[in-house]
Amino acid sequence: MRDRKLWIGAFVTVLTGFVALVFQGGWEWVQGKLSDPPGLTAYSSGLIGCNPRYLDAPLAELHKQIKTIDHRGVHIPTADDWPSLPVTLQTSTPQAIVVTGVKVSVLSTRPLPEHGSVVDAECGGGMDERPFDVDLTADPVSVKPSVERTGQGKVIQGHDFPFKVASGDPEQFTFNIRNVAQDARFAITFSWVSDGEPGSTRLDNDGHGYRVMNLPKNLPRYSKGEVGRGKPAS
Repeated sequence: MRDRKLWIGAFVTVLTGFVALVFQGGWEWVQGKLSDPPGLTAYSSGLIGCNPRYLDAPLAELHKQIKTIDHRGVHIPTADDWPSLPVTLQTSTPQAIVVTGVKVSVLSTRPLPEHGSVVDAECGGGMDERPFDVDLTADPVSVKPSVERTGQGKVIQGHDFPFKVASGDPEQFTFNIRNVAQDARFAITFSWVSDGEPGSTRLDNDGHGYRVMNLPKNLPRYSKGEVGRGKPAS
């Protein structure tokens, strides 16, 4: 009987230690999960801009598609008009994330198309932004804060990274695609740090990349009014 009590006591002691060890490890795991740095969420609705667009269709087809033409086509940067990619950064917790930099990667390039049409866009209004100029012809791709000049000749240099982002303090960035050599697709990756832990967030349009191209030299070019009429102005 005494041996049985000793055996039960030893078993309870071992079991208690095991449970304590498991609980401690589990709590450390829970604490680790709770203390993991919050991720950075990046959202973009896609390229926008008052710039020409390439469409893989002749004028007769474009006339039939006039109601949807403003939401289609490949953006073409020119000296006066260039496409922009607006990106909103935010996080779901009050804990601030420091966004330390951004990298633009060219995913693919190919020759300019030899068939289709170029249509000029109609301009709209502007918005507040953190503007950056992107040069896809540079290697590596150049991403620099935009320089603005006022009517009085004053030069305003845009702010560069880092930026602080929190749930109540999101940031709006705009990447102006000013230079592109061919028909290209690109992605944007943000680097950030939260609670001493580094991370990165990538925008690549669901793996398709964001597509832009240089102005094709030998394709017909129409205004929006000409597309609406279905024939070039005489």
